[in-house]
Amino acid sequence: MKNGSFFVPTEQLAGFMKNPEMKNCEGLLLSWETDPAVARRILPPPLELIDPQHPVVSAYVVNIREPTFAPWHMEACIGLLCRYREIPGITLLNLQLSGPGALMGLCTGREGSGLPKKLCERIIVERTDDYARAFVEAKGRRIFDVEVELNPPGMPELAKAAKAKRGAKERGSCFVFTTELRVGSVPADGIMLSRARLLNYDNVNAFEVCEPGAIKSIAMEPSLDDPWAELSVVKPLYGAWSVYSNPILGTSVLAEFQDAEANKLFPYLFAGRFDRSTICPGHQRYGQF
Repeated sequence: MKNGSFFVPTEQLAGFMKNPEMKNCEGLLLSWETDPAVARRILPPPLELIDPQHPVVSAYVVNIREPTFAPWHMEACIGLLCRYREIPGITLLNLQLSGPGALMGLCTGREGSGLPKKLCERIIVERTDDYARAFVEAKGRRIFDVEVELNPPGMPELAKAAKAKRGAKERGSCFVFTTELRVGSVPADGIMLSRARLLNYDNVNAFEVCEPGAIKSIAMEPSLDDPWAELSVVKPLYGAWSVYSNPILGTSVLAEFQDAEANKLFPYLFAGRFDRSTICPGHQRYGQF
């Protein structure tokens, strides 16, 4: 049996994360209006909501069939539509991953670009005729469960918009934070984040299929570690079954924060990346969870 080595020649490393792309993603794209007070409270500064009175959540649950950086895996994401100055985009609050490539998807995304990724037990996304269903189970809780009716009657505008997406390439911005942590006992100055950067994660969604849908139900079980339920559904907006690829064009630094200024971001960034076991003395889990 062939064995690897803890030393990898430099010429082989030239291919590391070269032209990263989530190829051939299939599943549900979703959006809904949420509680304005909650959205304002959890949005990391210096980002601002595009519509403070009607904040919009954007989410997806997909099977990433051909990622260039890992084996196939399932991924679910939740975020808020927002802007940095004049740049519109989405801030990614949390991504959950499962399946054979989940660990490499998590490591490359977190270490390379600051994506707030976690591993979960199970992600399911499925479709039968015009019925689609997806759910995410993390630490024994079903933190997200959605049902969508595809191609329903009486949705001419959505159908027209979805048809226009087929073959289209939509470029967008995702706002993510990279951080430098001080791990160990709390320093005298109380600063746990010594540095943070706000990045523009420049990417493209290249659609092959996009079929409009009506969200029939969304249920989110409360969770101390994965609080998706905080972004409650005030008004369902849009669901779509899509097949698309997502090449990453690059990242650029929008803002930098040091010491106390960086540390002010930690309350906003913690829950998407870490569990409460890292901040409390009482914690234990047995069995599969």
